[in-house]
Amino acid sequence: MKLTVVYPARAHSAYKIAAEKFSEFAMRVFGVSSMLITDEEFTGANDGDITVLIGHDGENDIAAELYLSKKTDSPGIRYCTDDYCIRSVTDGKNKYLWLAGGRPRSTIYAVYRYFELFCSCHWFWDGDRVSSIEQMPFDNIDISESPRFDYRGLRYFAHRSLHRFQAEHWSFEDWKHEIDWMLKKRLNIFMMRMGMDDVWQKAFPELVSYPEYDMPLAEAGDGYDDRNLFWSLEYRGELRKKILLYAFERDLMHPEDCGTMSHWYSRTPCEFLDKEKPELLPQATKDYSEPTGRVFDIRQKRNFDYYARLTDTHVKEYGKGEIFHTIGLGERRYSNDPEENKRMKLYVYRKICSHIKERYPNAPLFIASWDLWYSFKEEEVRSLVSELDPSQSLIFDYTSDTVKENNFTKWGIVNKFPWIFGIFSAFEPNSEIRGFYKYINERIKIAKEDPMCRGLVLWPELSHGDPFAIEYLVNNAWEKETLSIAEQTDRYCMARYNTDISKEMMRLWRDFMPIVELESWSMDSKYPESMCGDLFVRPLGKIDFSNKNADAYRSRASLIFEQRDVALSILKRLSTLSCSDEMTKRDFYDIARTVVSRFTNGAILYVESLYTQRADVDKLERAMTKAVNMLECLTDILSSHVDYSMLSTLSLLQKTETTNPNFETTLKHNAESWYCRSYIYENAEYLYLPELKNLFGQMLLSVREDKECNAEAINTLNEISLKEYYDTPLSKMKRRNVSLYDALVKSAETIKSLELI
Repeated sequence: MKLTVVYPARAHSAYKIAAEKFSEFAMRVFGVSSMLITDEEFTGANDGDITVLIGHDGENDIAAELYLSKKTDSPGIRYCTDDYCIRSVTDGKNKYLWLAGGRPRSTIYAVYRYFELFCSCHWFWDGDRVSSIEQMPFDNIDISESPRFDYRGLRYFAHRSLHRFQAEHWSFEDWKHEIDWMLKKRLNIFMMRMGMDDVWQKAFPELVSYPEYDMPLAEAGDGYDDRNLFWSLEYRGELRKKILLYAFERDLMHPEDCGTMSHWYSRTPCEFLDKEKPELLPQATKDYSEPTGRVFDIRQKRNFDYYARLTDTHVKEYGKGEIFHTIGLGERRYSNDPEENKRMKLYVYRKICSHIKERYPNAPLFIASWDLWYSFKEEEVRSLVSELDPSQSLIFDYTSDTVKENNFTKWGIVNKFPWIFGIFSAFEPNSEIRGFYKYINERIKIAKEDPMCRGLVLWPELSHGDPFAIEYLVNNAWEKETLSIAEQTDRYCMARYNTDISKEMMRLWRDFMPIVELESWSMDSKYPESMCGDLFVRPLGKIDFSNKNADAYRSRASLIFEQRDVALSILKRLSTLSCSDEMTKRDFYDIARTVVSRFTNGAILYVESLYTQRADVDKLERAMTKAVNMLECLTDILSSHVDYSMLSTLSLLQKTETTNPNFETTLKHNAESWYCRSYIYENAEYLYLPELKNLFGQMLLSVREDKECNAEAINTLNEISLKEYYDTPLSKMKRRNVSLYDALVKSAETIKSLELI
């Protein structure tokens, strides 16, 4: 069989890309080579062969000829939208497969969707499942699909630690793979909120110079705020330009940050402050009190113009100016007087909205919800919404899955004002599989039934942390019906795993979901915040040494321990299943670390409940030993996969581009800070375990001697552990020689040995 792929000659670059992708997968799936030509070069179909037409009839002249000559009907799509049609057309002996998208990117969607629907191919962030079939499907194909939501996308954030989870570490090849995957999943928008790169240098070249990549940045702080460079800003700027150009060539959208952009990951360069001396708004709290993190006083025109110049420069150098995004005065408190604070925050939104409307009149403005959820009252959000122009602004709510009373259902937007539903896969330490999916499922039905809800986004603080969350997003972004969580996990398993284990993985995931739902970024308020989620933060000594929360500690631990039999079954089944490829292996690790982390958390909570009640010392010591054993099991799991290795991450950075020789220290600063502790092998081995032992040792001593726990002694011991952590190069941090199988067996034995409450 000969295959000719015809794309529009005088059209967007995405049409040619769609043709190239069809040709690529035709070879991989059917073993058939293709000839790519434009509609201007096409001289006619060959009898019996298939001609693939790329683009709707308004773009592809051959498709137009078929339509105008009544050989086929209209593709039944809304033009200039993300709709698409896949149709087989027969004209005598001539055969045409027509892939008609309403706009350039949706034509690419149609290509991938053809191979997904008719050739059993499936797409995942970490790889493809591509089938091999003998004959190209053609007969009786006629489908058209429309997305439920106009905006469907992902946000990439500025934290650093591990390559898999942190987009700032990615090379251009990584980003190309990611963008191609977005198109395979029919997404259309993404946000690179990973710092300013060299926008300051391009906007104010007379004021701000390029820093040396291997020298300390004047703006760098401590912990996650240590933004010392790993690659030069010159290279970062080139990389950003290439990434966005690659995305725009494929007709994807990228919002431009605007307004009061000052934040910890987008600080004002000291050079600019020293030379220009912009006036700064008051900050009533310690957070963001440094001049580099303070917001300019935009009541003065020149100060607002500085921000406007940054945005305009990004549009000119990198972007397109078709969508804008603002955080307002995110996380700031202008005044301790609530009324003054409210008025300033509302004023800032008015100022930003007015500027964007005047400067970019046809561009929508996404108003980020974090500050609305974080520091506004319900009535204050309603007041803001009442002032906004619904033809310009959308409430970009990425906290839609919160359990907090202040949420989108109280803001006066449902059925009234344009908004976007967002799933907040956070916080930074929480990179396992988590979330109240049953709760999210009910909330997302509200969004699907509301014609004013225009989008569905996933807003993680780290990327690729929860593989199911990604699939949940992309499926619900298109489907008007909402399947049960069990049905959605079944679909995930059938697509992702080989047929020999897919049915067993379906059963396993159904059992696994109650363990997943034990933790989420927004938790039941009856549990103190220190109990929930941030597993690796607790050993820092954040334990409440009083007995006021003893019942809550016990209740929370009991809730986890109720899942013990299920957890044992999951670990046992994982240890007996065939792990035939890297994608399946990665899921085994993700499931295992999630299960083991839940029981490590439960074991620590149980220790805390016993301690606050001054339980029998032998019983307390046994519980402490079990908790340490649980963290050892988790460390075993993390030790044997490169996804959790900082050394592997550093090596990938160095292979991509010349890297700051001092960056290892900054990487440790970022990864071990209180907010960013996650599933990192080097941290678990050289920090989390020593800190937990330090804490338990002092707690046990206080019980034996019947005195208060010596917090100062804990801090002193932790400082010693931290010094050793920094003094030991990543290359000298020995890896545990433990297989996943051995780690699974050991974890099951340890969980089985835990004392029930």
